[in-house]
Amino acid sequence: MTKPKSKSLPAELSTLLHDIQADLPSLLKGNLVGIYLHGSATQKSFNPKRSDVDVIVVTHRNLSDAQFRRVDAWLAEASCANPWTRRLQMPFLIRGEVLKMNSRACLYQFGDFHRTGSDGNPIIWMDVMKNGIVLYGPRADSFVPPIGHQILWSALKREVHYLREEFCEKPDSPWRDVRSYRSYAVLTLCRILYSSRHGTIVSKPGAGAWAIKRLPKGWEKMIRQALEIDEGRSRRSISRTFIVQFIEFVERQIAATEAADRSDD
Repeated sequence: MTKPKSKSLPAELSTLLHDIQADLPSLLKGNLVGIYLHGSATQKSFNPKRSDVDVIVVTHRNLSDAQFRRVDAWLAEASCANPWTRRLQMPFLIRGEVLKMNSRACLYQFGDFHRTGSDGNPIIWMDVMKNGIVLYGPRADSFVPPIGHQILWSALKREVHYLREEFCEKPDSPWRDVRSYRSYAVLTLCRILYSSRHGTIVSKPGAGAWAIKRLPKGWEKMIRQALEIDEGRSRRSISRTFIVQFIEFVERQIAATEAADRSDD
């Protein structure tokens, strides 16, 4: 098993990751393929006050009812013993279906463990293979199918669509008026633009810094505000109108970049 090496991880979080390494193989037995830490916890952008902890568990098959109950009980116990447990964003994905839309999956998020469907997001696997840490099992590139341009374009457009739904099409959304979510949306859009132009991924703060340098100056104030909120240095909220305009800008940019990319093929 590989121990996370980031010096920025709090001791209790390192303990939780070690417990996941040690206990999930016993809970899932021969069904477990691997456990992968990714996201800000493996990058310089990790913020102990605000960052989630992104862990992916890969199994050969969907969890049986007995396995689901064992994992659910373990998570409930862990959440009582270690407050970092509730910061986990931990999907359980099937090895042969990691890039498949609507694949069967389980998800631990916001302290709740439930069965759900996976959107087969290749962006998280690009992050795992670029920055991730293997906590258990083989390297992810040993089983993740090649991620070509078309797969990436589809995923990026899907991510923008999710944000459009929240800010434009769901007036009763519990998220769209949350200050931190508005910051998240702006920085995620910056990251989507970065990936569309470079074919790789970057942290949200890194994407924000890149966007300030590369995008028209009219977006700079909003992006800086998003970064300040993300870093806990501002309590102001970003205008939803500006976010909607930014969504439309990103959609146009992606369409233009995709068209240029296809004309070069």
